[in-house]
Amino acid sequence: MFLYQNINDHVRILGYRGFDGFIRVPERIGGRTVTELSAYAFSGGWGREEMLSSLKEEILLCDEEGNPILTENKDLPPAISLEGLKEIYLPETIEKIGNYAFYNCFELTRLTCSAAILDLGSGLFTGCSGMRYLDIHLVDGKRSCLKEILSELRQLLYVNYYTSQGNARLVFPEMYEESVEHTPARIIIREMHGCGHMYRYCFDQTGFQFHKYDALFPHLLVQESERVIGELVINRLYSPMNLLYHDRMVYEAYLLEHIEEISKLAIEDEIMFLWLMEEYAKNQDKFDSIVEIVSREDKPELLSHLMDLRRHRFPVKKRVFSL
Repeated sequence: MFLYQNINDHVRILGYRGFDGFIRVPERIGGRTVTELSAYAFSGGWGREEMLSSLKEEILLCDEEGNPILTENKDLPPAISLEGLKEIYLPETIEKIGNYAFYNCFELTRLTCSAAILDLGSGLFTGCSGMRYLDIHLVDGKRSCLKEILSELRQLLYVNYYTSQGNARLVFPEMYEESVEHTPARIIIREMHGCGHMYRYCFDQTGFQFHKYDALFPHLLVQESERVIGELVINRLYSPMNLLYHDRMVYEAYLLEHIEEISKLAIEDEIMFLWLMEEYAKNQDKFDSIVEIVSREDKPELLSHLMDLRRHRFPVKKRVFSL
């Protein structure tokens, strides 16, 4: 159940109580549109308690479908915060998220939201070390908040980017800062590690620029692990939204050279894996090597698909005998 307040003709979410860490915020509660998450809504500790104690308006409760309910305190389930929150879905109606709304939610792994959120508070994801997945939906004619969200998340991040013109699967590498003391000069130098900061600058104002993203591939080759490189390459080719011909050729050259390693990364996504084999596994020796990889993973259905493809792609030549 959600804690909320009626603010004029809209609703502000104050928190959630329940036993399930996978939360879907409703679009409407009691006929009013849900437009806001309060500060510290899903954080724990003094910040949330102080926020709740400072409220002057009545705190109300509703169920997961947005139906107002009445209950006594003794019947309330525990508050979801910190280790309790795993994934959260925000409706397109959300326009504002208060400061530190997810502060120290270190088990939070996925956020689904609209890119048209107008007001993002500071420190939203402070302490959210487990965040890995962002599903963001762009709205035609409205500014995007993706740049602001990415600036708050410095870890390796997988972004599903949804638009009315198409979708893309993007990988943003990790970045982190290090403070190094320069004793003779008596100054502290801030050093940036990883190329994740460059990938987070691929914007023209608030609009994401695919060509800038793809042009950073040489930096990725030098600074990141083979796993990160492979994941970015296969996701970009699998969802080639606004992918220029030259960049496609660069990605494909890398994929063909490392197809065995990349197939290991794709094996958990059956649809992507089969697409990879259909589109790029044209070399018989490498194909057979990938078949061995799949056989060791104990995936009989996937292996059956591969063997069918192998029979069609590399048919056994009939022997010809001459007498």
